Amino acid sequence: MNLGFFVTSWPGRIAALALAGVVAGGVIFVARAQQPAAKPELRTTAVTKGNVTQTVSVSGSVAAQGQAKLAFKTGGRISEIYVGVGQAVTAGQSLAKLDTADLETALATAQQNLANAQASYQKAVLAAQDTQRQLEETRRSTATDIANAQAALTKARTNYATAKANFTSLTNALGSDLSAYLSSMDPLRAQIAQVLADLPVTATSDVNSARNSLNSADGQLASVQGYAGSVLTSALNEYLGTRDQIVRITGDFDAAIAAGSDTSSVAASYQNAQLSFNLALSKLQAGMDSVTGAVSSAQTSVASAVASMNTQNSRSISAYDKARADLAMLQSTFATQSVSASAAKTKLTQASSSLSTIGDSVAGTLVNAITAVSSAQDRATTSIRQAESAVANIPFNLQTAQSSVDNANNTVTTARQNLDNAILTAPSAGIVAAVANQIGEFVAGGGNNNSVFITLTNTTSMVLHGTVGEADIAKLKIAQVANVTVDALTGQRMTGRVTSLDPVATISQGVPVYGIDVAIDIPSSSLKAGMSGTASVILASKQGVLTVPNTTIRTVNGQRGVQVLKDGEVVDTPVQFGIANDTVTEVVSGLAEGDVVVIPQARAGASAQPNRGPGGGPVFIGR
Repeated sequence: MNLGFFVTSWPGRIAALALAGVVAGGVIFVARAQQPAAKPELRTTAVTKGNVTQTVSVSGSVAAQGQAKLAFKTGGRISEIYVGVGQAVTAGQSLAKLDTADLETALATAQQNLANAQASYQKAVLAAQDTQRQLEETRRSTATDIANAQAALTKARTNYATAKANFTSLTNALGSDLSAYLSSMDPLRAQIAQVLADLPVTATSDVNSARNSLNSADGQLASVQGYAGSVLTSALNEYLGTRDQIVRITGDFDAAIAAGSDTSSVAASYQNAQLSFNLALSKLQAGMDSVTGAVSSAQTSVASAVASMNTQNSRSISAYDKARADLAMLQSTFATQSVSASAAKTKLTQASSSLSTIGDSVAGTLVNAITAVSSAQDRATTSIRQAESAVANIPFNLQTAQSSVDNANNTVTTARQNLDNAILTAPSAGIVAAVANQIGEFVAGGGNNNSVFITLTNTTSMVLHGTVGEADIAKLKIAQVANVTVDALTGQRMTGRVTSLDPVATISQGVPVYGIDVAIDIPSSSLKAGMSGTASVILASKQGVLTVPNTTIRTVNGQRGVQVLKDGEVVDTPVQFGIANDTVTEVVSGLAEGDVVVIPQARAGASAQPNRGPGGGPVFIGR
């Protein structure tokens, strides 16, 4: 067949077009086959801070906490009844009254007898009472004066001894501390030389900048060594010389105190020595400030070198790693050296403070304290001797008179109690359930069952009684706080506490349940016994903690955690969880605020409610 003729004919053209379409479709198919599969769309949520409250819900009904059976404490004839059956009463309200004519007469007689006994007693004891009281007061006051003087002396001696020991210890250690501090300059300079040697010869601007900073630091340390060798050493020697003079004078003072001699001349010598010491201290502190200032400048220069070697341009150059490592060691050495300098300065300050305490003692504090003890003892001896002589000269006989007063007082107390007990009051708010007697009848006292006069139902103490299962009973404890709501009181919320937990389960419809009582703190005025309600007992509560939804928690091969979306990739992340409620779980560690976690897609046929374990609702995988 002629190919040219075939192509130019209509059948040939159609065949050519069809062939071209097949080739193009194949190319498109191959291109699409090579494209990566589209990632499924993920549901995510951020880790946020919030509050988590873990509770156990208890459903039940409201009941009154009990009844009170009331009776008069003493017997008598009923003269008044103020309430009736079904009447509501408040705490302290009067309910009934006995005839009080005989009781009032008995009280009046007892009170008159008590007044007579007290008058007789006062005549016998007035003078003796005042004198005895004066003796006791004298003994107490003089003992207190002596104790205070002795305590002041002990404190003065302790402060003086402590100050001397501290002053000697601190000033002795100062010389070695300064020598060690100045000796650290050579290692610092050696480390700087090592870093300079680490820097490459062919350098960038960052390396040149670091080199310049290190050379500057080395020059500053060299200057410190020169200054310390002359000025600082001289100041230290002068300081230690004046210290020795102080120590000698305090020794003279101690000898004078021990011998009971006059210390005024020693105090004058000490004052002059202290002035010399303070002048030497000022010179030494100025020298140390100059040295530490120069070292601080050198440390700043090293910090500049570190910054130069860690710029964006230099950070990635591995050839600088050794220099950077040596710089880090150099900075650590500077930090240690800085601590040593601070310790030396602190010792100077502490030594000066101790010297001030020594000066106060030498100037008169210790001598005055010794004199005060002696004076207090002399005054006490004289005062007590005079008071004891006065007491011995006053005859008295109080036993019979006191017994008469006590007996009369007991009679008054009994008569008053009998009169008070003639009125029966409500111990708490409630409803009168029964009244056993009428006006004019006699009732027995004593509070036994045969003498019950009024029965009162308590309505101020209400409880919500309910049951919980064996899974919740182990979580509950007496005195746990609860929020209480009652179905009939919409919008009203009350608080309460767990007051009772059954120790043994009751089988209800084949399931073991435990009874629980939640006492309501302040019942609503509309609350009635028998109303249905719910108590949410708070097991644990945390505020401002990291939380994730329960639906994001997974358990993979026994390890609990979540999937975190990082840089577009899903990463399985183990997490330590804390407490949980029905919606969220506390994150203890493993996540940070703002992390994006993946919410697992619901699987076909899976339950809409995940199984919840302790601390959240995980999705179980790989089990």
